[in-house]
Amino acid sequence: MDKSPLPNENKIRPGDDHLSTENSLADKDKLIKTAACTEKKNPHELATNTHNIVEPEHDKASTIEDEQWLELTQDWQAQPTKKTDVTALLKQTKRRTQGAKLCYALNIMGTLALMLVFLYGVYDNQLGDPVNTYIGVGTLLSVILIYFETKIRLQTWRQLCDSPEKAIENAISACQSSVKYMAMTKISFLPFLPLVNWFIYQVGQQQEKDVIDAYLMANGCMLLMYVVVDYLHRKRKKQYQQLLKSLPE
Repeated sequence: MDKSPLPNENKIRPGDDHLSTENSLADKDKLIKTAACTEKKNPHELATNTHNIVEPEHDKASTIEDEQWLELTQDWQAQPTKKTDVTALLKQTKRRTQGAKLCYALNIMGTLALMLVFLYGVYDNQLGDPVNTYIGVGTLLSVILIYFETKIRLQTWRQLCDSPEKAIENAISACQSSVKYMAMTKISFLPFLPLVNWFIYQVGQQQEKDVIDAYLMANGCMLLMYVVVDYLHRKRKKQYQQLLKSLPE
């Protein structure tokens, strides 16, 4: 008989089923490991991807804030600002300068008048001792005040002009001059106050009369003048500070 192997005997051999099963399990393991590796991400790549996702939203929010800030800046710049009226400031400075010159002239005339009265009283003792002493000391104090007033006023008047470009600077100089003059006037009350009270006392001693009313009247007038000068001094200082703030930066 022919003992050649049958066709089915060439395909199936002992142990083929076991090898096929092992190969199949190995392929499944490889597929599972490949899938697991595919699902795992590098932390740096995840952070990069997250940043790429969030960054457009951040840029959009930043753009909106910039636009809002630009609108606020434009609105603030569009608001009306208080401008200095140069013409009115020039007129005010000119008017105050004329008033200061008038006051200066009256002070000089008053001082000259005191000198004449003092010379008349000294000549042959026409007015008596208390009056001559009072007028003489008053004249001396007045001359000293005129000297300092002249230094204050002339220093300012020399640099004044009608130029619109220097309107604020001239107003500041004139106001500063007034502040110094007011301060000097307040200081002048220190020597004049005891002088007035001494004169009243001497007259009362000579005439042997009660001088309480004279004291009250004289010191009341001095106090009133001091209050007025102090008010003007404060007012000028406030105006001086306002003018300094109006200077262009």
